[in-house]
Amino acid sequence: MRRLVRALAIVAVMGTGVLAIAPARHVALRSAGRILIASDQPQPADLIVTDVESGPAGLLTIGDLHRSQPNAAVGVLVPRATRIDAEMQQRGIVLPNLTVEMLAQLGIREDAIVRIPAGEGGTSETTRALGEWGRRNPGKRVLVVVGPSHGRRYRRALRRAWPDGHPAPIVMTAPYALFRAEDWWQSRTTVREGLVELEKLALDYARHPW
Repeated sequence: MRRLVRALAIVAVMGTGVLAIAPARHVALRSAGRILIASDQPQPADLIVTDVESGPAGLLTIGDLHRSQPNAAVGVLVPRATRIDAEMQQRGIVLPNLTVEMLAQLGIREDAIVRIPAGEGGTSETTRALGEWGRRNPGKRVLVVVGPSHGRRYRRALRRAWPDGHPAPIVMTAPYALFRAEDWWQSRTTVREGLVELEKLALDYARHPW
Protein backbone atom coordinates (compact mmCIF):
# COMPACT_ATOMS: atom_id res chain seq x y z
CA MET A 1 0.00 0.00 0.00
CA ARG A 2 2.89 2.36 0.65
CA ARG A 3 4.03 1.95 -2.94
CA LEU A 4 0.51 2.56 -4.20
CA VAL A 5 0.20 5.74 -2.17
CA ARG A 6 3.60 6.87 -3.36
CA ALA A 7 2.77 6.19 -7.01
CA LEU A 8 -0.57 7.97 -6.77
CA ALA A 9 1.04 10.88 -4.99
CA ILE A 10 3.59 11.31 -7.76
CA VAL A 11 0.92 11.18 -10.42
CA ALA A 12 -1.01 13.83 -8.51
CA VAL A 13 2.07 16.01 -8.17
CA MET A 14 2.69 15.76 -11.89
CA GLY A 15 -0.66 17.42 -12.46
CA THR A 16 -0.09 20.40 -10.17
CA GLY A 17 1.60 23.72 -10.53
CA VAL A 18 4.71 22.58 -8.72
CA LEU A 19 5.81 20.92 -11.94
CA ALA A 20 6.25 24.35 -13.45
CA ILE A 21 9.35 24.66 -11.25
CA ALA A 22 12.12 22.80 -13.07
CA PRO A 23 14.04 21.35 -10.06
CA ALA A 24 10.88 20.08 -8.37
CA ARG A 25 9.57 18.74 -11.66
CA HIS A 26 12.74 16.79 -12.38
CA VAL A 27 12.87 15.27 -8.90
CA ALA A 28 9.24 14.18 -9.12
CA LEU A 29 9.62 12.75 -12.61
CA ARG A 30 12.82 10.87 -11.79
CA SER A 31 11.09 9.39 -8.75
CA ALA A 32 8.17 8.36 -10.92
CA GLY A 33 10.54 6.66 -13.37
CA ARG A 34 12.27 4.76 -10.58
CA ILE A 35 8.92 3.53 -9.28
CA LEU A 36 8.20 1.94 -12.65
CA ILE A 37 11.55 0.24 -13.01
CA ALA A 38 12.20 -2.93 -11.01
CA SER A 39 14.95 -5.30 -12.12
CA ASP A 40 16.35 -8.42 -10.48
CA GLN A 41 19.99 -9.43 -10.76
CA PRO A 42 20.75 -11.94 -13.53
CA GLN A 43 20.92 -15.55 -12.40
CA PRO A 44 21.40 -18.91 -14.12
CA ALA A 45 18.19 -20.02 -15.81
CA ASP A 46 16.82 -22.95 -17.77
CA LEU A 47 14.63 -20.66 -19.90
CA ILE A 48 15.42 -17.08 -20.91
CA VAL A 49 12.41 -15.30 -22.40
CA THR A 50 11.44 -11.79 -23.39
CA ASP A 51 7.95 -10.32 -23.32
CA VAL A 52 6.18 -9.29 -26.51
CA GLU A 53 6.43 -5.54 -25.94
CA SER A 54 10.18 -5.18 -25.29
CA GLY A 55 11.01 -5.68 -28.97
CA PRO A 56 14.61 -5.48 -30.26
CA ALA A 57 15.88 -4.15 -26.91
CA GLY A 58 14.66 -7.32 -25.22
CA LEU A 59 16.14 -9.55 -27.92
CA LEU A 60 19.54 -7.84 -27.63
CA THR A 61 19.47 -8.49 -23.89
CA ILE A 62 18.52 -12.13 -24.54
CA GLY A 63 21.57 -12.40 -26.79
CA ASP A 64 23.84 -11.07 -24.03
CA LEU A 65 22.39 -13.41 -21.43
CA HIS A 66 22.54 -16.44 -23.70
CA ARG A 67 26.25 -15.92 -24.34
CA SER A 68 26.88 -16.22 -20.61
CA GLN A 69 24.69 -19.33 -20.26
CA PRO A 70 24.52 -21.00 -23.70
CA ASN A 71 22.75 -24.14 -22.43
CA ALA A 72 19.59 -22.20 -21.54
CA ALA A 73 16.60 -22.42 -23.85
CA VAL A 74 15.28 -19.17 -25.32
CA GLY A 75 11.54 -18.60 -25.01
CA VAL A 76 9.55 -16.65 -27.57
CA LEU A 77 6.06 -15.60 -26.50
CA VAL A 78 3.85 -15.92 -29.57
CA PRO A 79 0.57 -13.96 -29.69
CA ARG A 80 -2.27 -15.72 -31.45
CA ALA A 81 -3.01 -14.77 -35.04
CA THR A 82 -5.24 -11.75 -35.65
CA ARG A 83 -7.76 -11.06 -38.40
CA ILE A 84 -5.02 -9.19 -40.25
CA ASP A 85 -2.75 -12.24 -40.07
CA ALA A 86 -5.54 -14.43 -41.43
CA GLU A 87 -6.22 -12.02 -44.28
CA MET A 88 -2.53 -11.89 -45.25
CA GLN A 89 -2.33 -15.68 -45.16
CA GLN A 90 -5.40 -15.93 -47.40
CA ARG A 91 -3.71 -13.62 -49.92
CA GLY A 92 -0.48 -15.59 -49.81
CA ILE A 93 1.50 -12.83 -48.08
CA VAL A 94 4.32 -14.25 -45.98
CA LEU A 95 6.25 -11.90 -43.74
CA PRO A 96 9.66 -12.80 -42.31
CA ASN A 97 9.78 -13.79 -38.64
CA LEU A 98 11.95 -10.91 -37.47
CA THR A 99 12.21 -12.26 -33.93
CA VAL A 100 13.64 -15.62 -35.01
CA GLU A 101 15.88 -13.97 -37.60
CA MET A 102 17.30 -11.56 -35.04
CA LEU A 103 17.88 -14.37 -32.55
CA ALA A 104 19.71 -16.33 -35.27
CA GLN A 105 21.96 -13.34 -35.96
CA LEU A 106 22.65 -13.15 -32.23
CA GLY A 107 23.97 -16.71 -32.40
CA ILE A 108 20.96 -18.57 -31.02
CA ARG A 109 20.14 -21.81 -32.81
CA GLU A 110 16.64 -22.60 -33.99
CA ASP A 111 16.54 -25.78 -31.89
CA ALA A 112 17.22 -23.72 -28.75
CA ILE A 113 14.04 -21.67 -29.22
CA VAL A 114 10.88 -22.59 -27.31
CA ARG A 115 7.67 -21.06 -28.65
CA ILE A 116 5.07 -20.30 -25.98
CA PRO A 117 1.51 -19.38 -27.06
CA ALA A 118 0.60 -16.09 -25.37
CA GLY A 119 -2.99 -15.19 -26.26
CA GLU A 120 -3.26 -11.53 -27.22
CA GLY A 121 0.27 -10.89 -25.97
CA GLY A 122 -0.56 -8.49 -23.13
CA THR A 123 0.73 -8.64 -19.56
CA SER A 124 -2.09 -10.81 -18.24
CA GLU A 125 -1.84 -13.26 -21.12
CA THR A 126 1.95 -13.60 -21.16
CA THR A 127 2.33 -13.95 -17.40
CA ARG A 128 -0.42 -16.57 -17.40
CA ALA A 129 1.31 -18.41 -20.25
CA LEU A 130 4.63 -18.38 -18.39
CA GLY A 131 2.92 -19.57 -15.22
CA GLU A 132 1.46 -22.52 -17.16
CA TRP A 133 4.90 -23.27 -18.60
CA GLY A 134 6.28 -23.31 -15.06
CA ARG A 135 3.60 -25.79 -13.97
CA ARG A 136 4.46 -28.09 -16.88
CA ASN A 137 8.17 -27.82 -16.13
CA PRO A 138 8.52 -28.08 -12.35
CA GLY A 139 11.85 -27.03 -10.91
CA LYS A 140 12.91 -25.10 -14.00
CA ARG A 141 14.31 -21.62 -13.47
CA VAL A 142 12.94 -18.82 -15.65
CA LEU A 143 14.42 -15.40 -16.43
CA VAL A 144 12.18 -12.87 -18.18
CA VAL A 145 13.41 -9.70 -19.92
CA VAL A 146 10.98 -6.78 -20.14
CA GLY A 147 11.09 -3.09 -20.96
CA PRO A 148 12.19 -0.80 -18.08
CA SER A 149 8.89 1.06 -17.69
CA HIS A 150 7.17 -2.32 -17.44
CA GLY A 151 9.49 -3.88 -14.88
CA ARG A 152 7.66 -3.49 -11.59
CA ARG A 153 4.17 -4.17 -12.93
CA TYR A 154 5.27 -7.21 -14.93
CA ARG A 155 7.14 -8.72 -12.00
CA ARG A 156 4.08 -8.30 -9.75
CA ALA A 157 1.79 -9.91 -12.34
CA LEU A 158 4.19 -12.77 -13.06
CA ARG A 159 4.66 -13.63 -9.40
CA ARG A 160 0.88 -13.76 -8.94
CA ALA A 161 0.62 -16.17 -11.86
CA TRP A 162 3.57 -18.31 -10.80
CA PRO A 163 2.88 -21.76 -9.30
CA ASP A 164 3.49 -22.14 -5.57
CA GLY A 165 6.55 -24.09 -4.55
CA HIS A 166 8.43 -23.48 -7.81
CA PRO A 167 11.64 -21.40 -8.10
CA ALA A 168 10.60 -17.73 -8.25
CA PRO A 169 10.97 -16.20 -11.73
CA ILE A 170 13.64 -13.55 -12.29
CA VAL A 171 12.55 -10.36 -14.07
CA MET A 172 15.20 -8.15 -15.66
CA THR A 173 14.78 -4.94 -17.60
CA ALA A 174 16.39 -4.42 -21.01
CA PRO A 175 19.26 -1.90 -20.72
CA TYR A 176 19.01 -1.00 -24.42
CA ALA A 177 15.43 0.30 -24.20
CA LEU A 178 14.74 4.00 -24.71
CA PHE A 179 12.97 4.47 -21.35
CA ARG A 180 15.27 5.69 -18.58
CA ALA A 181 14.31 6.99 -15.15
CA GLU A 182 16.65 9.97 -15.52
CA ASP A 183 15.08 11.58 -18.60
CA TRP A 184 11.97 9.67 -19.73
CA TRP A 185 9.84 12.84 -19.80
CA GLN A 186 12.06 14.53 -22.40
CA SER A 187 10.90 12.39 -25.32
CA ARG A 188 7.39 12.27 -26.72
CA THR A 189 7.62 8.50 -27.08
CA THR A 190 8.83 7.73 -23.59
CA VAL A 191 6.70 10.35 -21.82
CA ARG A 192 3.59 8.72 -23.23
CA GLU A 193 4.93 5.30 -22.23
CA GLY A 194 5.74 6.48 -18.71
CA LEU A 195 2.40 8.15 -18.04
CA VAL A 196 0.46 5.11 -19.26
CA GLU A 197 2.57 2.75 -17.14
CA LEU A 198 2.16 4.92 -14.03
CA GLU A 199 -1.62 4.71 -14.41
CA LYS A 200 -1.49 0.94 -14.98
CA LEU A 201 0.81 0.39 -12.00
CA ALA A 202 -1.43 2.42 -9.70
CA LEU A 203 -4.43 0.40 -10.90
CA ASP A 204 -2.50 -2.85 -10.32
CA TYR A 205 -1.80 -1.85 -6.71
CA ALA A 206 -5.45 -0.89 -6.25
CA ARG A 207 -6.58 -4.30 -7.50
CA HIS A 208 -3.83 -6.30 -5.81
CA PRO A 209 -2.53 -4.41 -2.74
CA TRP A 210 -0.38 -7.31 -1.54
